[in-house]
Amino acid sequence: MRSLRALVCLLLCAALALPLAACGGGSGGYRIIDEYSGVSSYYIAFRKGDRLKDYVTAALEELAAGNSLSQASNYWFGEDIITVRGDDNALEELEGDVPQRTVTVGVDISNMPMSYQSAAGYEGFDIDLMSRVCSFLGWSMVVYPIAIADAAIELNAGNIDIAMAVPDSGVTSDVDVSPAYLTNQYVLVTRSGSHIRRRSGLKGKSLGVVVSDESVLYQDSKNRKFIDSLGAVIYQTNTEGLFQALMKGEVDGVLVSSVVAAYYMR
Repeated sequence: MRSLRALVCLLLCAALALPLAACGGGSGGYRIIDEYSGVSSYYIAFRKGDRLKDYVTAALEELAAGNSLSQASNYWFGEDIITVRGDDNALEELEGDVPQRTVTVGVDISNMPMSYQSAAGYEGFDIDLMSRVCSFLGWSMVVYPIAIADAAIELNAGNIDIAMAVPDSGVTSDVDVSPAYLTNQYVLVTRSGSHIRRRSGLKGKSLGVVVSDESVLYQDSKNRKFIDSLGAVIYQTNTEGLFQALMKGEVDGVLVSSVVAAYYMR
């Protein structure tokens, strides 16, 4: 959590400290102008009672003890924001040998940069992360697109073995989850060349939101006044379309998670 707050505060303070006349004023063409939600976490979900959770968690802890997870985080986010506790002996502490298998990994490909589909296939931080885990364990991996809201349904139907990037709201009695591997919060982002440097600057303006994040927009009553002040809320189907709309000036600001902001502001 400390690393997430440090990242958001660093980007936010840097943006606000720059004079209005400065060229740029953000990283990667964008700036964070305000925090929007409290801190939450991302988990990996498994079927209830599936020992797969133990092997994946142990692999993550051993990879965190080295620099593999840090490398992945720095590549995708420009910062090490991994929250997994490192343990060089995590696998040894489990009973028996690691069974060889192929795992089906469920990812929401609308959740760029965690996972998305490009011309080259499925990509993203979660794909990278699980590729490292499976390589470490000697497993094969199959990627299966899901809607993250349906993670428990897909797991219990046997369509997938693992669901990535499950938020706090998805941690229910229907599934088992790993320790949190990333922390996250929602932030407001504008173009770095924009005169809008605080949330009040979006009064009468348009805010872009990914459809799957609509609930985040309205979940906290303290943001009601801000929402009512907006000129329009414009929805996009995925994160890439959202940032394209922002760069083209089709929206004045966007509401995104801090991990998404970190990716675009590398």
